[in-house]
Amino acid sequence: MIKPFEDPPLIGEWCREKRLGNGGFGVVTLWRNKQTQQAVAIKKFHILQDRSEITDKHCERWRNEVKLMTETVQNDHIVRTVDVQPRAFIEELLRSSANGLPVLCMEYCEGGDLRRVLNRVENCSGLREQDVRDVLRSLRSAIAYLHSLKITHRDIKPENLVLKQHGDRFIYKLTDLGYAKALDKQSLNASLVGTVEYIAPDLIYCDRYNCSVDYWSMGVIGFEIVTGVRPFIPHAPITRWMMHVQQKKSADIAITEDNRENYTYHTEIFAENHISTCLRKQLERWLMLALEWNPKQRGYVPYSATVAEGTPPKSVTFAEDSRPGGSTVLRIFSLLDQILEKRILVLFSLHDCRWIDLEVTPDTSMAAVREHVYQLTGIPVDEIEFILPLEQKQPRVGSDTRPYDLYLADLSSGKPMVYVAHRASRESIVQRDLKPRIPKSITDVFQNIKVKLKPHMLRQFIANAYYFIANEQRLYVLLLDGVRNYGLTLNDAIARRKEEIGRMNKVVYGIVGGVEYHKLTVSHTRDALNAGKRIPSASFETASHQWEEKCSRVETNVRKLAEMADKISKRYESVLKRSRDALRHALLQEYEQQDYFGLKTVEGRYEQTRARILEKITNEKSHMDMSQAVYECLKRRDVLLRDAGFLELQRQLLDVRHEMQEIEKVLEKVVELTEKYKRELARLTLEHQDEVWKMLSSVDANGQAVATNGTLSNGGGGTPHGPCIADIDDMVPVFASAKTRSIAGSSIASSNGTPKFLLGGPMTPLPSTVTNGSIEGHHREEEGPNVDELIAANETLIMT
Repeated sequence: MIKPFEDPPLIGEWCREKRLGNGGFGVVTLWRNKQTQQAVAIKKFHILQDRSEITDKHCERWRNEVKLMTETVQNDHIVRTVDVQPRAFIEELLRSSANGLPVLCMEYCEGGDLRRVLNRVENCSGLREQDVRDVLRSLRSAIAYLHSLKITHRDIKPENLVLKQHGDRFIYKLTDLGYAKALDKQSLNASLVGTVEYIAPDLIYCDRYNCSVDYWSMGVIGFEIVTGVRPFIPHAPITRWMMHVQQKKSADIAITEDNRENYTYHTEIFAENHISTCLRKQLERWLMLALEWNPKQRGYVPYSATVAEGTPPKSVTFAEDSRPGGSTVLRIFSLLDQILEKRILVLFSLHDCRWIDLEVTPDTSMAAVREHVYQLTGIPVDEIEFILPLEQKQPRVGSDTRPYDLYLADLSSGKPMVYVAHRASRESIVQRDLKPRIPKSITDVFQNIKVKLKPHMLRQFIANAYYFIANEQRLYVLLLDGVRNYGLTLNDAIARRKEEIGRMNKVVYGIVGGVEYHKLTVSHTRDALNAGKRIPSASFETASHQWEEKCSRVETNVRKLAEMADKISKRYESVLKRSRDALRHALLQEYEQQDYFGLKTVEGRYEQTRARILEKITNEKSHMDMSQAVYECLKRRDVLLRDAGFLELQRQLLDVRHEMQEIEKVLEKVVELTEKYKRELARLTLEHQDEVWKMLSSVDANGQAVATNGTLSNGGGGTPHGPCIADIDDMVPVFASAKTRSIAGSSIASSNGTPKFLLGGPMTPLPSTVTNGSIEGHHREEEGPNVDELIAANETLIMT
């Protein structure tokens, strides 16, 4: 049986599914159209148990909210109203509405509200940085819009920020304008409305207020989404809360109470959070504005301070401010805009397992980033190496890379934008014996393990304990991911050498072929010239011996060079295979899904302790479960970092890298020698041709003539006198196109006066990617030794 004023379960095609929650004085129900699957959130006036409590003031507030939502408010970060058809559906809902009050049809935000997000165990110490940015950006947009309409919300809290699916992510939207109120210039009376934990102090102690009460609520939510807790002794009763908050200075953004009732005023955000250091420091400045006790100063800065920063915006003078020269400028929104627009480059050092971040602009240089890394890690600037994860569009950091372009706006996975490695490290990629960074609240408890913690201290302890364990899980996964990206970058650098290795072999064996061809040319020339016995035997034998000796010497060196090229190729293939094998290591397979520290069990312990706190059944042993979890985490951490497989994986990658560096050094020398022997072979060929023509010219001067068909003959009548000798251009056709004969000058020259050797073509080595110890470095060309010296210098590599 349907109770009075209760909606029926089915109206036409619309089906009532579930109650979503209660607003200021309304109940929200999810309705879905069975035919179109359209889902809407219907908000109706809440029926109080005591019917006499429904007053004209309640009805006025309800009509005010409906009017604001349907006629006035239009913002992407405020829940919008929707048109629902058919009209008969709305009319049926109105029949069951109390006092005939209108209903509010809103878009359905399927992601729940911010409170549900904050209550998740993984968010007990705050949200991830991207989520923090999203919440603050949405709040800023919605509140600034309402204030532009001279509307104050007065009830901003996590329950009133709902999540709407938008593509593959959620956006936050402000809802529940039941307490929203238009303010005139004098500010209206301040009835105690809103949730006490988030309302501004002036709503409690003052009979007049302005829109700055929303700034306070924004600040409280901002602090909570970063740290997981509200800023000012959230466990304290309202009277004690007011007393301590009133005593705080403008720079204080948090107040805590220890186990002995000592109060500490903080000017910094708590260390246990998930945002970058750069963003944290910027938000501390903004929180000082938002959490200012004095409503006349809240959200504003002195006009002179704004002028010092740059172009001043329009100044505002409070009606309540009777001080002379009390001109101030609203900065609560513009400062937040500046903070959220900043690009913060986030790096992770594999060497010491440390997060590094800095603000980058289009003018920031890689040298500035290196200097910043050095200041935090102590790694010398010239030994810092940047490894780009797969999410980066750029394959590697080069000399022209801008840090500004390495910023990833949509990196919501908690990964860094750049990994940092110590280039000179030969033993391991990850520094040995890394010390854990344990929160102070945990070490304090460990020093006095039998102490009974008060509920608020116990809540802080279990939150920090879970944060520490979850952070160790995250750091270990990041180490594996960083090592994997290190291996991928190394493998890519090695693979890019394959083409150069192939080109080296092609040119080397081209020279070997050129030497063989030169030997045949020398042999054929000797036989042809000696056949007619026209050249004096002594001089001819001497010349022939010199030709063969020079040819033999070049052949010996080139053969050794070919052996070197073969060994380089074999070592290269071995290194390439080992680098690929390293990437198939068991530790690098599905590591992101592994629960290395038993987080599921830790979550259960956390939830049990939190439930005991809520039920007020804590004792002196209530913290022991989470203390044991921390102890087990420390032992597990030591085992993982000392694991033989983890250490062997690092050594394998470093060995591959070191060997590839040695191969590149030898390769560079081989390339130099290749060019040297190409020139030497070309020179020998030209010298040989030159000497042949000199001999022929000498014979011609003694009464013999050179026949035009390339044969030696007597001067008269063109009658052949001896056997034919092939033309030099025919004997060495590879030079024919590039040379012209000059009998008068008794020399052979190239068309431009310099010898040209075409066998194998020119060879220009690729820029080195692993030389000088850097994956992204470039090698320098130097004059190389001869082959024997090269073999001796690299005997270990070659003979391996």
